[in-house]
Amino acid sequence: MISTAIIDLHCDTVMELVSGNSLLNSHTQVNLKAMRQGRIGAQVFACYIPPCISSGKRRNMVMQMIDKLEQTVTENSDDFALCTNYDLLRQSLDGEQIAFLLAIENGSAIENSLEQLAEYYNRGVRCLTIVHARTHDWAVSCGDANPAFDGLTAFGEQVIAAMNEMGMLIDVSHCHDRTVEKVLALTKRPIVASHSGVAAICPVKRNLSDQLIQGIAASGGMIGINFYNGFLDADYAHITNGRAGDLFAELSRYERAAGDDIIKISNLFGNFLVNYRQAIGDITVPADRVLDHVDYIINLVGDDFVGFGSDFDGMPHAPIGLDDCSGFALLKQKMLERGYSQTTMEKVCYKNFLRVLEAHER
Repeated sequence: MISTAIIDLHCDTVMELVSGNSLLNSHTQVNLKAMRQGRIGAQVFACYIPPCISSGKRRNMVMQMIDKLEQTVTENSDDFALCTNYDLLRQSLDGEQIAFLLAIENGSAIENSLEQLAEYYNRGVRCLTIVHARTHDWAVSCGDANPAFDGLTAFGEQVIAAMNEMGMLIDVSHCHDRTVEKVLALTKRPIVASHSGVAAICPVKRNLSDQLIQGIAASGGMIGINFYNGFLDADYAHITNGRAGDLFAELSRYERAAGDDIIKISNLFGNFLVNYRQAIGDITVPADRVLDHVDYIINLVGDDFVGFGSDFDGMPHAPIGLDDCSGFALLKQKMLERGYSQTTMEKVCYKNFLRVLEAHER
């Protein structure tokens, strides 16, 4: 399995599990059957905390999601294994179990507490996306047109140092450019952008400039290419913004209506996806567009610094053939058609992430 394994750096499926869905059926884009078809070797599951969640209630929400994922692994131990370090991940990849890794999406989840950050690490969390669609107390989001501070506050700098010290991956997807620059200046370990894209191909605020891609590569890190059409294709992004409005503004409206109830958030997110898809469903993007972003990064900085971060179960519309994670088989076929060497394919599919994770344990 190791020669064809995929490590996907980001999905939002945990929210679906908490609301009652299962990896054993096909109601989610990440599910056991599709994972086997796509030869998923490891999946990073993000515990997403919406920006609207009240202070004091975020920890319980994270713990509820971690508990649910642990329960899923325990009840299906022949198929899944929870991995917290490089050795466990390699062991899982060499066997038949699909490795699960834990992440948190949105640094507001730590409630301005380094002790809470450490608690998450002790529960198995190995990656933190430091901000989401709205600036919080210590990190500026890419959605912030008028930041109140310069990327990171002094406490934000302490968070970066603490993550470096404990060996937790710093994820700069959703970050303002200045936030990424500050992180790059501070970090002593490789950083990741787990689910982002190339701004030169699709110039939206969620994507990365050449300078930032080069900076992430210089840190020894990597970029996972997001599968959302609106981050992959400039024409699609322009049309959909006109028809359906800004993705994150619309998402925030639904999340605020749900309050602090994780079940309501998940259910309303489902409604959001249905409505958004109705507005944009006739516009399509080919799966090759994902590889256009991969190719761009390889041409810019080499094949050691790029992979996949699908954002399955957290985006409204993916390219043709990538409706769920079984679509990774299609991507690998297209990589062969583009003339990717076996060495490059292995780097992009799984080895780059293995290297980055191992660097956090030395």
